[in-house]
Amino acid sequence: MAERTGPVQAQHRAGEAAVQVAYSAFIRHTQVCTPCRKTGADCADAVTLRQAWRDAKDEVAA
Repeated sequence: MAERTGPVQAQHRAGEAAVQVAYSAFIRHTQVCTPCRKTGADCADAVTLRQAWRDAKDEVAA
């Protein structure tokens, strides 16, 4: 595999950072959202945040 340097490395790091931000937002939400905690199921906001996280992961993998 080619080494990631320069702009490619910066792009990779930005993608990984986006994944981490999206994941953190999802986790923070589920920790403070009463319906998410009480029912154990994702509320509409959590569904949106989870999808944003998945989209970010897919973008990095592409």
